[in-house]
Amino acid sequence: MGFLRVLSEKQIAALCSDRNIELFNLLKKDIIAGVVFPAVRNNQIYFYYEGGCLYKFANGKFTRDEAFEKYDCEVENLLPYEAAKMQVKNKFTNKNGDDKERRLLNSLYSSMFGIDRRFNTIVLDIEVNLNGNIARGKKCDLVLYNVHQSSLMFVEGKVFFDNRVNVKRGSLPEVIEQVNTYSAAIEEQAQTIINQYANHIRIINNLFGTNYSTPKKLIQPAKLLVYDTPLKLTDNNLFSIKTITEALGINNTVWFNQNERPMADEIWDSLCK
Repeated sequence: MGFLRVLSEKQIAALCSDRNIELFNLLKKDIIAGVVFPAVRNNQIYFYYEGGCLYKFANGKFTRDEAFEKYDCEVENLLPYEAAKMQVKNKFTNKNGDDKERRLLNSLYSSMFGIDRRFNTIVLDIEVNLNGNIARGKKCDLVLYNVHQSSLMFVEGKVFFDNRVNVKRGSLPEVIEQVNTYSAAIEEQAQTIINQYANHIRIINNLFGTNYSTPKKLIQPAKLLVYDTPLKLTDNNLFSIKTITEALGINNTVWFNQNERPMADEIWDSLCK
């Protein structure tokens, strides 16, 4: 299938048809407010909210994952659209109410569509399946786009105490292989990725009133962003940081401390030196 970012005129017309316009307008209002994020796929659009896919538009209609309905705490008195949002939010909040990885990354999405767009760097895409010969079926968390540099960057996000990051001394953190696999996948089809994200941006500009220019460059390799690095590091913590940084490269990893919530510009500047 390859890496594609397209939406046909037929699908655009269906999206704006009487059948779909009410829900589309609700989504679009939240997109402009910076709380819902649309991601173009192969003749589909996924609408993400608080870490999960709120609705998918394909074959002329909206659908949603019925499995989210079991996360229905206190939604009886909500309208269907607001209930759907609450269910997604509930799924991606753990028992202690702390943010999971996806919700931490979610805080970055408003950089593209928020009313106050004063950023050099935006989140262009999320949950990205590269669909090439390498890494098929695996999803990289973010594609950042620096509009001043017309450059794209793939970033994998993790929380420090994910067992793929923080390991016992002598073990090999799984995240190293994960990021290296993404690096190989984007190298395999770099020009295709640039061309397809040009399509993506044209579609987004058309549907949501943005005015972004098309990308010219893909920064390689893929990068790693780690949240919630503890201020007091154990020997195992230090070993994990050292092993990952040496394997991926100091310019390809960034470690943010507990409670730090960087915006997209800060992440870009930390990874593009």
